[in-house]
Amino acid sequence: MLDIKRNFVSFYVLSIFFIVYAFYQAFSLRWICDDAYISFVYAKNFWEGHGLVFNLEERVEGYTNFLWTIYLSFGYLLGILPQTLSVYTGLFFYIILLCLFFYEENKRTLGNFYPLYLVHLSMFYHLFVFASSGLETSIFTFFVSFGFLLWEKRNQSAFISFLLASLIRPEGALFLFFICLDWIRTKRFRIPILYGFLFLSFLVFRYLYYQDFFPNTFYAKGNKGSYLSQGIYYFLYLIRSYPLYLFVILLSGIQIYRSYANEKENRILLLTLLLYILYVLYVGGDFMGNRFWIPILPYVSFLAFKQLQVWSLESQIGSNQQKFVYRFYSKNAILFSLIFILSSAIYMDPLKSTEGRIADWHGIVEERVFYENHLMDVSGYDTGALEGLRVAFFGAQAHFIYYLNPSFAFEAESGLTDKTFARKPILVRGRIGHEAKLTYEDLTSRNIDLVLDNRFPELELPFITYTWRKIPIRFYIWNYEPLKLNRLCERKDWNCEELKIRFQKENLDLNSEKFFGKTRSL
Repeated sequence: MLDIKRNFVSFYVLSIFFIVYAFYQAFSLRWICDDAYISFVYAKNFWEGHGLVFNLEERVEGYTNFLWTIYLSFGYLLGILPQTLSVYTGLFFYIILLCLFFYEENKRTLGNFYPLYLVHLSMFYHLFVFASSGLETSIFTFFVSFGFLLWEKRNQSAFISFLLASLIRPEGALFLFFICLDWIRTKRFRIPILYGFLFLSFLVFRYLYYQDFFPNTFYAKGNKGSYLSQGIYYFLYLIRSYPLYLFVILLSGIQIYRSYANEKENRILLLTLLLYILYVLYVGGDFMGNRFWIPILPYVSFLAFKQLQVWSLESQIGSNQQKFVYRFYSKNAILFSLIFILSSAIYMDPLKSTEGRIADWHGIVEERVFYENHLMDVSGYDTGALEGLRVAFFGAQAHFIYYLNPSFAFEAESGLTDKTFARKPILVRGRIGHEAKLTYEDLTSRNIDLVLDNRFPELELPFITYTWRKIPIRFYIWNYEPLKLNRLCERKDWNCEELKIRFQKENLDLNSEKFFGKTRSL
């Protein structure tokens, strides 16, 4: 915030350096999480002509990223798998986000010697992490941020940005709805009616196709009532991650207050930002650390940056130079700038302790720590091995469903792909999306053959061993059908010796069907 003539060479060289630095960090941390494979299965089935379905026999909207899933499916046209297309598209939109805010800062700060906001934005660890992940977070963040910047300028192109955001994630509809209200408030009806009609058309399509106005994930994760206590922990996780970000929140709060009081045209914009924050707090956030904050962090930080600009300009006005606030800021402008940069640069891992890494903090995890880049590797899978089998899997095993391709897959953690299980009432709240109680009836009523994790150790279910990348993994038998299992046992990556020993000990016939599960829970 120095009041000197800009050295354009220094400004641009520093900007390019930090954009390259940010891309390098994001590229180095590229990864894919398990949830992404849910969308990958939908994309594959859609491309193969089966429709936007997870299981071919039913229509359930088990994804929260309609446009993203459609986009990934068209990668097959070019021979690009979702694993590659999702990661590099995310990285591309991360760089575009940085360039967008570089452009904004460059226009607004012709008196500055160095890029301040861009340096701040390019140091966010969680922006590096969610630049990829296989999820839609990066592209959603770009369109939300771009929409806010256009909305500030009363540019009607903001509608396009928010419409795309609403088709990428359901939360985008919040921004689209309120910008429509804002335009209607000023008696400009044509644009809101047009984009409202387009979004309503999408809702009609969703209802006709899935028989529901909401994605199934809404019932699996978001329709469980208020979880404000967890939402507060989710906010505290952000502060534990970036302790100095409270400084940014304070500055952005001052800017919001000033803008709300003095700029009536931006009141609904600011209200929408606050409503999104309240929404995240109300639903309890997400189990992935800071993922739900990412879409608004660039704009929240931008508001803080604007407040620093305001103080810089006002402290130079003669009539203001006697006021304590402006004199204090004028003397400490460099310190304010330094804290602003450090607020994103100083990252403290909330999951570290003196006794070693813990799994979570109040149900919040850093999934990249668990997966790193292992799920980007498409090798080591026995493709199509589970064809003809009906399996129950749990979130982390979604990648097996994509490759092993069972005839039916029941997501038994939260019911993402199952309408009935997703609507199960929850008696005790816990980690978001991992709270529903799986029962014996849930598996039996769906005619499950294999359970991909031992969630019922009391039943002592027999198992077969699948060797994935030299790692032996046990898949448990709920219902034994010899024709299905014998074919599986003949494949090289599958070991059924323990199953045969079990049958021998219990004098069971390997050629006869046997039900090992139970029909009713105790």
